[in-house]
Amino acid sequence: MRKHLIIVFSILICFQANLAAQTQTAQQDTLRELMRRIDILTEEIEKSKLGEVAERKYESRYGMGPAASQVYQLKKAGVSLAGYGEVVYQNFAKENDQNQPAAAKDQIDYLRNVVYVGFKFNDRILFNSEIEVEHGSTGKQGEVSMEFGYVEARLTSALAVRAGMVLVPVGIVNEFHEPPTFYGSLRPETESAVIPTTWRTNGFGLAGSMSSGIGYRVYLIEGLDGSKFSASGIRSGRQSGARSLAEDLAITGRVEYAGLAGVNLGASFYSGNSGQGLKDAAGNEIGGRVTILAAHGIFARHGLELRGLFAQSTIGEVEKLNAALSLSGAGSIGEKQNGFYLAAAYDVLPLFIKGTQSALLPFVQYEKLNTQLEVPSGFAANPATERTNLSYGIGFKPHPNVAFKLDYLNRRNEAKTAVDQFNVAVNYLF
Repeated sequence: MRKHLIIVFSILICFQANLAAQTQTAQQDTLRELMRRIDILTEEIEKSKLGEVAERKYESRYGMGPAASQVYQLKKAGVSLAGYGEVVYQNFAKENDQNQPAAAKDQIDYLRNVVYVGFKFNDRILFNSEIEVEHGSTGKQGEVSMEFGYVEARLTSALAVRAGMVLVPVGIVNEFHEPPTFYGSLRPETESAVIPTTWRTNGFGLAGSMSSGIGYRVYLIEGLDGSKFSASGIRSGRQSGARSLAEDLAITGRVEYAGLAGVNLGASFYSGNSGQGLKDAAGNEIGGRVTILAAHGIFARHGLELRGLFAQSTIGEVEKLNAALSLSGAGSIGEKQNGFYLAAAYDVLPLFIKGTQSALLPFVQYEKLNTQLEVPSGFAANPATERTNLSYGIGFKPHPNVAFKLDYLNRRNEAKTAVDQFNVAVNYLF
């Protein structure tokens, strides 16, 4: 009997111990589930406090760069804040292609820091702007300027009215000039001399995109100022919306297709007189019509990135412009200018690290341009304006919005006065 009692008692003890263990496990499971729910609730509260900031998306919208598009990402009325910047070190060769001493001195420059400020009034009306500080200070040839600032009334996704200071929608870089979005430390020269990037003007027009992937922009804007043109191109003729002469207006537009992931194909144009009241010796106003045509293509998929652009411009009544500006010989304004570039990059980092958000992009870019492709009879073209650039290097992105770049730019021109350079840059957008 005693033996049986001992066995029963032992079974009861084991049962109680097992029950206690199960109870403790259940309590631990309940505690873990409780902690999980607290974490979810905390995350939701943080998102509620941070609002749109907690879910930022960096996608191009309606012709603006990823950072410049932040106002379009807002789901309700309020303020958007974004920006970008770049610091560039340029190390120039000590001799040009004729083995003559080069005058260029090495420099490092906080090239620009930009703040985008937008405000969404309601589902249809918004304001978007870009304020830029160049060269780190206004004391050393730096400046603070508006790069764009417009009010937009969006009637549908395919139709919006835009008015204010807008970016001329020609080429690639003028609208998409945030530095982590292109390869080299410097912007392509074709999109500086032939297309005078960054090019902003006062005006108004329409913008939109369709479900098929077709997007467009068309604006009526201030014309260029032909009195500032030279053999090096039309870049100095930009008026940048600052007390701009408006005797001559211009029309500009763009159509593009982005219906496939990583693909953007498009064409753009600009046309308008540039005389702005300038007169010839007989007292007649000079027209000086400028027409720019450009075509571009971008492909970015599976780590491979390709892009190319061709641009050509013509200027009318160059003889009259030359005479009015006292330009002679090889100093003539070009009647025709053109340029193109082809670039390729490949992200090699996924070959070594799977699933990484970082990128390591070796790239190469070939470019050819001429700002005096044709000049009037009786004038000569300066061979230095016919140039070829080959740049190659590597960019490292520890984050999609931060880039460190290192590249070499091999310059050539027909006068053999070009100077090569080595560049290092730090870029960011937010």
